[in-house]
Amino acid sequence: MKPLETMFTLMLTASLTSTVILLLLLLTRKLFHKHLSPRIVHILWLFVLIKLLVPVAPQSHVSLFNLFPHTVPAEWSWQQKSIHPGISSESGHSTIAASDNSREKSLLSESIPNRTEQPAPAIAQPSLADQVYEEERDGQHWITIGALVWLGGLLLLGGYYLCSVLIFRKRVESSRKPGTQEVLTILEACTKKLNLHQTLPVYEASSLRSPCLHGLLQPKIYLPEDIAVIADSNQLTHILMHELTHYKRKDLWFNFLWMLSIGLHWYNPFVWLAVRRMKADQEVACDAGVLEVLGARESSSYGMTLLMLSRLFSQKSVPGINLTHFGEHKNETKRRVVMITRFKRGSYKLSAVAILLIVALGAILLTHASTTGNGTQSDVSPQATNSKEETASSFRIVRPIDSFKWFNNLGRALDFSKFSFKVPDYLPEGYEFQDVEWNKNFSDPNQTDLLDFVSMTYVSHFGSEQEQIIEMLASKGKGSMLEHNLLRGASYSQETIQAPSYRQDAVTIGNVKGVVFTNMQANRHKPGTAKSFVWQDDGVWYAINYYDGNDISEEEIPYYRGKISQEELVKIVQSYTFPQKVQHIRYDGEGNSFPLYDQSDLLKAKNILGFKVKFPLKLPDTTLTLFDSILLRANDQNTGYSFRQSADTLWNTYRAPHDSQIYELNDEVYLYQNKTPLFDAAKLSPVRKLEMNGIEVSAYNDPNHVYYGPIHSDEDKLKLKSQTFYLWQHDSIYYAAVFLGMDQNQEKILEALVTAPSQ
Repeated sequence: MKPLETMFTLMLTASLTSTVILLLLLLTRKLFHKHLSPRIVHILWLFVLIKLLVPVAPQSHVSLFNLFPHTVPAEWSWQQKSIHPGISSESGHSTIAASDNSREKSLLSESIPNRTEQPAPAIAQPSLADQVYEEERDGQHWITIGALVWLGGLLLLGGYYLCSVLIFRKRVESSRKPGTQEVLTILEACTKKLNLHQTLPVYEASSLRSPCLHGLLQPKIYLPEDIAVIADSNQLTHILMHELTHYKRKDLWFNFLWMLSIGLHWYNPFVWLAVRRMKADQEVACDAGVLEVLGARESSSYGMTLLMLSRLFSQKSVPGINLTHFGEHKNETKRRVVMITRFKRGSYKLSAVAILLIVALGAILLTHASTTGNGTQSDVSPQATNSKEETASSFRIVRPIDSFKWFNNLGRALDFSKFSFKVPDYLPEGYEFQDVEWNKNFSDPNQTDLLDFVSMTYVSHFGSEQEQIIEMLASKGKGSMLEHNLLRGASYSQETIQAPSYRQDAVTIGNVKGVVFTNMQANRHKPGTAKSFVWQDDGVWYAINYYDGNDISEEEIPYYRGKISQEELVKIVQSYTFPQKVQHIRYDGEGNSFPLYDQSDLLKAKNILGFKVKFPLKLPDTTLTLFDSILLRANDQNTGYSFRQSADTLWNTYRAPHDSQIYELNDEVYLYQNKTPLFDAAKLSPVRKLEMNGIEVSAYNDPNHVYYGPIHSDEDKLKLKSQTFYLWQHDSIYYAAVFLGMDQNQEKILEALVTAPSQ
């Protein structure tokens, strides 16, 4: 993104978050103004100002914004997403539904009957890819227009402010020093009372109707002409003490920053309102500062001076001029007088409790929501994160189709939850929780049938010929599970002339009313009947995909996935409850493999592995960036790759940009690291040995496809991708870099992996 668009999105985000703080402050100001000292109230405005001017902030678990849904990003990131195989097509009806991980599972799985009954992801349809890219370009186009409009408003407002300052200076050009010595004598006395080291110059101007302070670098006090004639020495003391207190408090600099915030956020009406309220609180705080020096006994006399100036000289200031008026808005005079009459000496000072309160509020209001353990749309791609640092201490992995996420435990899935849903608390004997997936489907770029859904699978006899899987879904959105072909008991087609290949019956299972979809298509390999029971509960749709096993013989059982009797189905449906109330099923995924999405997953993986890992987000001097990362657990029960790792292994995948002119779209480099050798070198064909950074690396080919099945070239389907294995050991850790394709620059890429620091 260009710097202008980046600045605009940052300012827009800062405007949204600061508005929340601003509204809370206005509410606090209204409800507790009698209990908060004027100085405290004015200091609270500093939090809003910092939020407006500093769009970036550290994350904190005590941040106020942890209480808000994570649908508004803390930092906006517009990035072009590459199209990935995972856009399925059914009779010309394209749906973005597949995942990065499902493609990799399909790539690496053995040539055995498909255990999950999921259709293999199809190649992306060019027309839909063009539409998705067009959406990205449209988004960038609109953000560019918004940035230009924002810049135009900023320049116009800046020009107006500059003209206002020049006009003011022209008006006071003819000002002169006071005609009497009395004003200068009082000014010197006030300077000493406030312990100021500099005596400000004072001038009388015929064009002014109120005393004021002006000038950041060379401040001057301006008085209305003949003020010495109208006001007595006591009133002159009050006036000059007020303006000098503004100077001591650095209010002109404070106001300048507020003027800057108006320029940056001119489109936000709440910022304009904030400046008006802040100015009023600033005057009250300044009054309190004056009375703190003069003493409470002067409060009555000081209030009379304020009323006198309000009647004779008060005027509205020009917004573009950085001034401090003794008497400005008449509607605020009453509030100031009330404070003056109630003033008690010592109330202006900050107690230790007040200071601690301010520090605590700063931690709450000025930090961003913690993203550890939750899924937000503020995810920053590895490329973006790595542009500033080469560490994984604060990273996000954003897949090209980032709407799909899978997890080995329900708790982690709930961190990314789009809606609340129930889960079963009963399973047939032998079944256990396998994994959970989050996804969303839509069939056109306008997303008129957008559907967010979660899919949970439960497995029995994992990895054996008797393996069976039950799938349970929950969804919410404009679309339906039927239209998006999520129901195993119903094959849906957009072609209206095509007769349905399923039957649907309204039924009541247990005490739940719903619909059973029954697949009417015969399948000689799986002669059982695929069914789906669908029902709705509190705005969420649920479905169970299973096979009716009533008429299945013992010889046919190995062909079935998810055989459930009617009695068991009733128990499952009636057991549905919210996750926090589950008592009989383990959803912790203990011992199963899991993907890494952010630093919390990385920390968990490192704790399991027990050693420091190589985790570069970008490979130096290459175009390759981290594309995916999975912790493979030994003897897991939730993955079905073509080879089983003998020890816990970290598996990182690196890819070039989708528009690379050097590599094919699906060329990849896998980096494995664990405590025992993952690949048996005896089953591979040795090619050569290399030495990099004092480490010996052995290169191998896999002509017999022992570990990976044949993979065809993306550009020439008659050719196979090369598969090159590089194995090495360092500090008792075994590493393997597997190149699928990536025929060019292999040594440079390998060197980046070998020399990457462990952390």
